[in-house]
Amino acid sequence: MTATTNYAVAPGEYLGEWIDEQDLSQQRVAELVGCSRKQVNEIVNGRAPVTSDTAVRLERLTGIPVDSWLRYEAAYRADVARIADQEDLATHVGEIAPNAAAYLREIGATKATRRTPGRLVSDFLAFHRCGTWGAYEQLYETASTGDYALAALRESGARLERTVMTAWLRAAELTEAFECGRDYDYNPDRLRAALPRLRERAATPDATMLKDMADLLADVGVVFLVVEPPKKFPLFGITRWIDKRVPVIQQTGRRCKDGFVVWTLFHELGHVLEDPRGEMHLEYSNEKKRNTAAEKAANAFALDVLFGESGMKPFRGLTRDQDIAKTAKRLGVAPGVAVHQMHRRRMLDYGFGNRHFVDLSGGFTA
Repeated sequence: MTATTNYAVAPGEYLGEWIDEQDLSQQRVAELVGCSRKQVNEIVNGRAPVTSDTAVRLERLTGIPVDSWLRYEAAYRADVARIADQEDLATHVGEIAPNAAAYLREIGATKATRRTPGRLVSDFLAFHRCGTWGAYEQLYETASTGDYALAALRESGARLERTVMTAWLRAAELTEAFECGRDYDYNPDRLRAALPRLRERAATPDATMLKDMADLLADVGVVFLVVEPPKKFPLFGITRWIDKRVPVIQQTGRRCKDGFVVWTLFHELGHVLEDPRGEMHLEYSNEKKRNTAAEKAANAFALDVLFGESGMKPFRGLTRDQDIAKTAKRLGVAPGVAVHQMHRRRMLDYGFGNRHFVDLSGGFTA
């Protein structure tokens, strides 16, 4: 990131220094250059620009090349515009959540803090490829379209700051996986046909599982990626689309346990296959916050694909780890996924079954 200053140096300052070094008066310089003393004075004080014609004359007088004078002038005008722009942008700094600003610093998108508000807002907009704050707000409205997504935000009451969410979404767009996905040819029939293979791979969680599942999904035109989230981010995952053509399942990897990650993946696959193309859906970390029709349908889809027609019935009354593992193996599902659902449904106390969770941290990050 190019370093910038919070001040602008007019080319007239260089001319003023040269005049002092030569022990000349502004009147004498005006005579030698062929202009009025007033023009020289205004150039020295930054009130008048160094034009191409003036730069040619100053080169003959001072020996400083024309292109240097014009470069000084261009840099000065650019700095003046930038400083004025950042002063205006600084009024929006309060709209950037602290978590969003910290996240951008963590991923190297800015070094600015609220002590340099204009620079922070400028870097935030540059990260989102927006020229103005108004353009960013339009981007957010576009990203939030879809009645289900907006309903989830309203009905849940979750405090999901828009600047935090869009920063996480944009971070995904900068990954190789997302960029490759732009050329995918999504086929819903092939995705449905791949569900048994995805389910089978999810039944044996290990360090390569997420990468393997991403490859399986890529083969049918679905982008699957895990992107490190901002701190205190309330989502497990999200379903989005590239140009309403290619589905993207983006996860945070929160808690990093196979039960959470696998369930979220199949839940989001339900959105991909069952919901109108192009809608965005949010998977909240708090189960009570999933209360829209689309979320319930996605949960039902995940339950059916992972556990079959019997659902969670085979696990009723089970508390011992060995019994849970034996039943999960018989059904072809990972014990950690079964425990996750047993906890959700209050079939098992949260203090039990946790040894079945497999830690997937570091297994696959876009």
